[in-house]
Amino acid sequence: MYKFETYQGKTVMKKFSLATITTTALLLAFVIFMLVYLNNALNHAEEQVYTDFSEKINNDLSHEESLLENIGIVNAIFLADRQAIKDALIANDREAAIRELKKVVKLFKKSTKIKNMKIHIHTADVRAFVRNWKPNKFGDDLSGFRKTIMKVKKTRKPVFDFEVGRIGLTLRSIVPIVQDDEYLGSVEFIQDFNQVPKNFERKGNNHLLLMNGSLLNIASYLKDAPNVGNYKLSTNAFNKDFLEAAQLLDLERLKKEHYILTDKYFFTYKTIKDVENDDVGIHLLGMPTEDVLQAIDHAKNSVLTIAFIAFISFMLLVFYLIVLKKK
Repeated sequence: MYKFETYQGKTVMKKFSLATITTTALLLAFVIFMLVYLNNALNHAEEQVYTDFSEKINNDLSHEESLLENIGIVNAIFLADRQAIKDALIANDREAAIRELKKVVKLFKKSTKIKNMKIHIHTADVRAFVRNWKPNKFGDDLSGFRKTIMKVKKTRKPVFDFEVGRIGLTLRSIVPIVQDDEYLGSVEFIQDFNQVPKNFERKGNNHLLLMNGSLLNIASYLKDAPNVGNYKLSTNAFNKDFLEAAQLLDLERLKKEHYILTDKYFFTYKTIKDVENDDVGIHLLGMPTEDVLQAIDHAKNSVLTIAFIAFISFMLLVFYLIVLKKK
């Protein structure tokens, strides 16, 4: 009897030890798993915040560009459809075209928020016909350097794109002027990008329009503009503090990593290509670092909360199994 009880006791102790070892091993494995998971999840959460903010800022920029494109192309089509402009090109009557543009500018000032309109009419042989802001400058051959106009003439389709001129990067909305299937020329509605930084700041963003420094031979007016790396600032509206922070950036690293977080700003960028797909500059985009850090903290807290819930759930399961085993 004594031997049986001793044997039974040893068996119980053996089972208890096995259960303890198994539980401890499972708990240790779970803890290791959770530590690895937490490390990866926290790093991923941080990277995901950077990616999300980069996409958000680029989407905000695309929205602004879409608005400008709609405004530019619609206005250019409105001008190209005016019979007085077509007749002026057919008759080579610059004075008639100037009078018509004055009427249009007056109409726009009265009916829209567009006050400083720049309209350029080109002839079929790609020469300057009328510039409404410089009516006495005309006749110059544009075919050698105005890629957008040449594309419109070739395709007879509207073009909305950045192009480098003397004043730097400028948005061009150009549409063909056609009558009875005859190409009479084209009309250009010129827009600056100064409104974009203002709209960006309302959304908590910052923006710099930067032109490749190698294009200064064309953009002569930017000779004394501020430098950002190998780029020239190509807009009059900008945040001075953001510009100064941008001038300290390693732009090659930014291009490689696509975003950089500094003590003041989160930076990302978008390449600007012309109608021939050549790089002519970049949109340097950013937002305050504080906003990004807050988002990272929120994302990490969410990960920690999920991990805590998972740990408590696991511990309750282990406790339940131990109780069940004893019963």
